[in-house]
Amino acid sequence: MKQFITLTKLELLNLFDLNVLRHVKDPAEKKKKTIMAVVLLIVVLILGGYLTFSAYGMAFLGVGDKIPEIYSLLSCIFLLIFGLFKAKSSLYRDKDLTLLSSLPIKSFPIAAARLVHAYVENLLIGAIIILPTFLVYAFTCKAGAPFYLNLVLALFLLPILPTTLMAWFGIAVAALVARNRHKVLTETIFVLIIVVASLLLPMVFSSINGGTGPMKVDFFSQDASSEEITKALSLETQKTFEKVETSFPLLKTWGSCLLGENIPGFLLYGAGSAALFVLTALLIGKNFFAISAKLFPPSMHHEFQMKAMRSETLLTALVRKEAKRYFSSGIYVTNTIVGPVFALAMTIALAFFDPKTLLTNAGNLPIDVNANAALPFILGFMFCIMTPAASSLSIEGKNWWILQTLPVAKKDIMQAKLLFSLLFMAPFYFVSEVILLFTVSAGLPERLWLLIVPTTAILFAVTFGLFCNVKFPKFQWESEMEVVKQGAATGLSMLGIFVILIPAILAMLLPTSYVNVITLCAIALILAITGLLYRSILRAKL
Repeated sequence: MKQFITLTKLELLNLFDLNVLRHVKDPAEKKKKTIMAVVLLIVVLILGGYLTFSAYGMAFLGVGDKIPEIYSLLSCIFLLIFGLFKAKSSLYRDKDLTLLSSLPIKSFPIAAARLVHAYVENLLIGAIIILPTFLVYAFTCKAGAPFYLNLVLALFLLPILPTTLMAWFGIAVAALVARNRHKVLTETIFVLIIVVASLLLPMVFSSINGGTGPMKVDFFSQDASSEEITKALSLETQKTFEKVETSFPLLKTWGSCLLGENIPGFLLYGAGSAALFVLTALLIGKNFFAISAKLFPPSMHHEFQMKAMRSETLLTALVRKEAKRYFSSGIYVTNTIVGPVFALAMTIALAFFDPKTLLTNAGNLPIDVNANAALPFILGFMFCIMTPAASSLSIEGKNWWILQTLPVAKKDIMQAKLLFSLLFMAPFYFVSEVILLFTVSAGLPERLWLLIVPTTAILFAVTFGLFCNVKFPKFQWESEMEVVKQGAATGLSMLGIFVILIPAILAMLLPTSYVNVITLCAIALILAITGLLYRSILRAKL
């Protein structure tokens, strides 16, 4: 027990790098950590505000009693998917495996401490989803005291099952990848399957709703008032939820437990989840070292064969090096390929769903909305989600000193990183543009914006990503997940999507006569910002 408490304390001390923030002595590094903490807080507040607004929308449409049911499931699904990709690096990390196996420590306390670390991390992430949405339900539906007790129970009980399943699924996925010769390709295909499945999920609910497309609201008359529109939408939304609950009866039972109507049932669920959590810790802990060793088999290298040597330009050699480093990491590939895949999927979907037609069928909207004017910006936004450049500097890790000692100018290194990210985006961009030629009917100006705006967005996203990584590099890390998925630069670079979304909203809401002017001004402004960021990157000192 003493070993478990000590190891758990060590695991939790550096949760979200808080211990580093507390004890760092370098003023510049402390300033960076403080800025990142403030930015993280702002991101959490923005996400909480979005969830609060969406939950209030459900209450406004008369389905406020479904808020705990929907958002608790959303929390569990998010934690499970998020944990699925980090299980290998967080629970079964191999960096300290040799050290721990040589110490007089049993394997069970190690496994249990890492599971507790994963649980606490999921608890904090889940609270961002659960707290604001459940409080909206309590305020709008005037919940009683039992619900507040359930709110506390939900915070602590809901993350247990995703954490437990994450441990087992992590073993399965890691074992599948480890025993495959093409590990990066296997991991990438696995992630793409999950992404495609998440895109198809709304279609499943659409089929449950009894239709083949979006919810039909063509019953609005031309003279319908806003009250009549709201009432009709509310009725249609309630019918949709009733059909879903009829198809999945357990959802209704789950909802009653969360509403405080069945506290014993919820406690029974929590007890079962906790028992499964302990059983998982026992089973994995008993064979922890054996499992970890099998998940990280030694790499098999082919015998080196001398071939004909050839000369390349400096930039070509550096870009080739970036490509080899990129495609050697499954975490790096899988986390940066999602945005381009979403962009490609959106262009394909436009063959079946016209945004302008969908909004027209929605009835009388309070204002005129030009959905097609925002398409170029939305396509560009997809490419901005996460770029390789945002992690390309930190991914060097302890090998960064090698590049620093080479007789190569820093300008050439930075340009190679930018160029590789652009080359990586290029195939997705070109395929998307070819598809748009057949899926979108547009005039010459609109067609021109569909070409230029995504290109501008890609240039900005790549440059801004590397700029963030230059300002917030992290060369000391144990797992690539720390810099690719959880790195400060990655998180900051994703805020750049607002630079693309703001003109998209303006183009969609303002009169059509202003669309070309807004788009042209947005392109000029984004390119100017990109140029300033590029100059800052070349002047930065690392």
